[in-house]
Amino acid sequence: MDNRRQEDRRERQGEGWRKGNPEAKRELRRRMIAARQALDPAERARAGLLAQRAVLAAPEWARAHTVLLYMPVRGEVDTAALAEAGRLAGKRLLLPRVEQGDRLLRLHLWDGTAAQLVPGAYGIPEPRPDLPQVAPAVVDLVIVPGVAFDRRGYRLGYGGGYYDRLLPELAHAVRIGLGYGFQLVDLLPAEPHDVRLDALATEHGLYRFPAAGERFPG
Repeated sequence: MDNRRQEDRRERQGEGWRKGNPEAKRELRRRMIAARQALDPAERARAGLLAQRAVLAAPEWARAHTVLLYMPVRGEVDTAALAEAGRLAGKRLLLPRVEQGDRLLRLHLWDGTAAQLVPGAYGIPEPRPDLPQVAPAVVDLVIVPGVAFDRRGYRLGYGGGYYDRLLPELAHAVRIGLGYGFQLVDLLPAEPHDVRLDALATEHGLYRFPAAGERFPG
């Protein structure tokens, strides 16, 4: 009963945040981004490598043929170890490219090297636009960045909505967030259309969200 009351309280908190306090989102973004960028470079590299190793140890990684990665910015966990491991394993790697006109992410094949990257929107390296574009339907595993993640599997991004629009197209894929341990919080505001992640990889290991085991048994 106590657990039920606690869950109800968290749901009410999220509802109030969702409806009446957008400033809370902005403040959380500010704090989380500042905390990421304040990490000592050596600690950031250490924690980031451990988080990537948690992904590499997951059975979902071994089973995946096509993997969507991201290029890190503003202190996000690097994905270089995942890209190198995927390339050596013969996986098909993808990166998103921002389509600013319609505010969508287009997915392009990537060979895992810097030679195929160009400066993109918001200062994020992107795959060259002439590289083959791939439909979201072929993605087996997506590695998702975020500013914060909650224990139900919801994420908070930068507010542009790019991943909010992409993730519903990847509902068939395994969705693993990548971040630092301090980015996991109890509760984030969520909308009915939001797509939950299946797991979060941090320096502490792979945290599987409650519904994940129903779709992707280990």
